[in-house]
Amino acid sequence: MVVNKKVTGKSTAMPMGLTIGVVVSLLLSFAGAMIAANLVVTGTLGQDAIGYCAIVILMVSPAVGAVISALMIKHRWMIVCLSVGGIYYLALLAITALFFGGQYQGMGVTALVVLGTCGAVGLLGLRTGKGSRHKGAKRHFR
Repeated sequence: MVVNKKVTGKSTAMPMGLTIGVVVSLLLSFAGAMIAANLVVTGTLGQDAIGYCAIVILMVSPAVGAVISALMIKHRWMIVCLSVGGIYYLALLAITALFFGGQYQGMGVTALVVLGTCGAVGLLGLRTGKGSRHKGAKRHFR
């Protein structure tokens, strides 16, 4: 069976794509935290809803970063998405250690939310663009 795979050269290298995905995720996390803090300060949102805002931020940020990273790298969608989630989680651990003195509370739930969301994004992206039609094998002429 002969397969013609044309190289277009439009994909990004794995380290660069992962870095961009994690940076986008962190920027979205900071923006979401600022928006949630502003809503609490103005009284639009009660203090008891901060946990829900944090969960939404932890679901949206790595998902967007994983999609951007996977679209830039263009192959190994599941590995890329889980890698972005893992690096994002490690960055959150580092931020906690640096700014909050290592008060690790709820890190297990955070890991489940981040990696579960990135895993779901990876699963959703596995079958995009692939039809169910059987195209038959290319003939190899000698």
